[in-house]
Amino acid sequence: MSELNPAAISRPSGSVSKAYRRLIEQGQIEADAVQARAATALDQLAQALQARHDVKDSFFSRLAKRRPAPIKGLYLVGEVGRGKTMLMDLFCREVAVTKKRRIHFHVFMQEVLRALHKGQSRGERREDPVRELAQKVHEQNDLLCFDEFQINDMSDAVLVLRLLDMVMELGTVVVATSNTAPADLMKHQAQNRATMRPYLEAFSAHMTVLTLESARDYRRGRDIDAQRWLVPDTEESRAHLRQRFETMTGGEAAPGAVEIGSRRIAVPSCHGDKAWFTFDALCGQPLGPADYLAVVGRFRTVFIEGIPALVPDQYDKARRFITLIDVMYESHTVLFATAAAEPEALYQTGENAKAFERTASRLDEMRSSGWAV
Repeated sequence: MSELNPAAISRPSGSVSKAYRRLIEQGQIEADAVQARAATALDQLAQALQARHDVKDSFFSRLAKRRPAPIKGLYLVGEVGRGKTMLMDLFCREVAVTKKRRIHFHVFMQEVLRALHKGQSRGERREDPVRELAQKVHEQNDLLCFDEFQINDMSDAVLVLRLLDMVMELGTVVVATSNTAPADLMKHQAQNRATMRPYLEAFSAHMTVLTLESARDYRRGRDIDAQRWLVPDTEESRAHLRQRFETMTGGEAAPGAVEIGSRRIAVPSCHGDKAWFTFDALCGQPLGPADYLAVVGRFRTVFIEGIPALVPDQYDKARRFITLIDVMYESHTVLFATAAAEPEALYQTGENAKAFERTASRLDEMRSSGWAV
């Protein structure tokens, strides 16, 4: 549901609702009353942004040098596959704002960390580097659209929420999609809730939460390519996967590596834009979003051998696999794999089981015949 045919999107109309109805008429999507109401809310936000732009550019406003009145952003929350990303992408495409950016939240976090680390490595003495970065982000963006807003690490949570609070105080409007309501962010870290509460409340004060409660997961029900997700993970399945890899690489694959800063991520076998990994090589090691972004930035097609059924105490492996699939999905990476079970049965109980519902939904779409063709 997050991917649309670019040819179906004509010249921006300035209206999310009009663009949404046009996609229905063209057979790109199905009509959904909940999505239609969300499109109307996004239209109202687009109108508010346009009105603020008009006031900001007025003669008297420029003369008085007044900061425009703040506008609350929108936080689209709901179960997986309900069309949150599709609606946000339509909004970002249609809204009449020049300084706007649509970005996956993983990528934004890595950019923030790199920017702050760069200043530290140069030995720059700054009174408040986060505030300085917030000013820079605001100057570059009147609108930020974040896909898959999610915070799991305490240090990252404090940093990004403080930064976004400053950015929105300056006037940048944020639209975000998430499977988790703002009040439930970091809920699994009960010991840190008291510390996090002021940051979460400040962030929430800038946002209007809109819940998409559609009954259907629109990623499900696609035509499945049985060669992309081989179950169970038997020697026969692995042999089929290896044969597919050798055919696609012309038998010329060899070990390689992906450079990320001063580190190297070993690639068991690769050729051109295709790579072969085992599950343990990608998710059994202490890798994070930056590493996975480097991998998918290098390889268009990824083969993963031996995806297991995960048990509750494999929290770290489950979290890494969730992050890996998020990054691959966002970059439209082609995935071939052997697995112990169908996506929805890979991780049913444990700390990350709820978050894994999104992963299973995405894997269903990624193994469809129309994915990334």
